[in-house]
Amino acid sequence: MSIRSRALDRFAAWVDAPDAAGGIAAFRRAFAGIWLVYDTFDVAAGTTERAAFWLPHLPSPDLAVVQLVLVVCGLALVFGRHVWPAGMIAAVARGTEAFAFYPLNDFFFGSIVYLLLAHSEGGPFARAAPPRWVRDVLLLELAWVYAATGMLKLSPDWLDGGHLFVRTRYLAQGAHWPYPAPLAHALSSLETDAVLAKIGASGELALAGVVFARRPYWLAVALAVSIHGFGTVVTNVWFFSATMIAAVALLLPRPRSSSATAGARERVIA
Repeated sequence: MSIRSRALDRFAAWVDAPDAAGGIAAFRRAFAGIWLVYDTFDVAAGTTERAAFWLPHLPSPDLAVVQLVLVVCGLALVFGRHVWPAGMIAAVARGTEAFAFYPLNDFFFGSIVYLLLAHSEGGPFARAAPPRWVRDVLLLELAWVYAATGMLKLSPDWLDGGHLFVRTRYLAQGAHWPYPAPLAHALSSLETDAVLAKIGASGELALAGVVFARRPYWLAVALAVSIHGFGTVVTNVWFFSATMIAAVALLLPRPRSSSATAGARERVIA
C-alpha cells in the first residue's frame, strides 16, 4: 500500500470516528446560549446599529433580519433541533454580519465555530455522531487563536503597557466603567500595566501549548479562567471571554478518575 493510500485511509478513519471524549454537544449548547443572549440583547437594543457612530455603515433593515436569523438559529442549536441546517445558516448569517456590517474578529471566529458545530450531531453524511473530527478541529482552532494573539502581544506596543493603559483609561473616563478604587489606581500606572501585559502574553502562549497538548486539564481551565476573567473585568470583553472559557472547559478531554479507569479495565477483562 502506498503512503498516499495509507494517509487517505487514516484520514477517512478519523472523519468517520466517533468522539469518545465527549463535550461537543455541551459546548454547542453553551456556545449557542452565550451568543443567543448577545444577539437577543443586540437586536433589542440596536447596539450594532449604533456602532455606526464610530464604525460607519449605512443604516439598513437587513442587519435586523440577519440578527433575527441568528436568534432563531441560536434557539435551535441550544435545544438540539435541526442542528446541521441551523448551524450552517448561523455560520452564513454571522459571516454576513462581519463582512457586510461590522468587521469584528469575534464575528469571524463565531462564523467558523457555527460552521463546525453544524456537524456536531454528525451532519447529513457522517457515520458517527458526534464525530471526533469536530472536536479535534475546534481544539486546533482554540490553540491557534491563543498562539496568534500571544505572538501579537509580544510587540513593544503591548509589552510596554501602553495599549492596556489607553484601553482602561478610556473605559474609566469615557465609559465610566466601575473599576474598584484600588484597581483603578493600579491600572493608572504604566509600570503596572506593563507587568500585566507581559503576564497576559505569557499566559496566552502557555494556554496555546496546553490546548495543543490537551493536557493538563486543570492548568488549561485555570489559565482560561484567569485570562478571560481578567479580560471581562478590566477590558469589558464579555461574550468572547465566556465563549473561550466554555470551549476550554468543555472540549478538552478530562482526566479519568482511577475508579473509572479500573472499571473500564474490568469490563475489558470480563
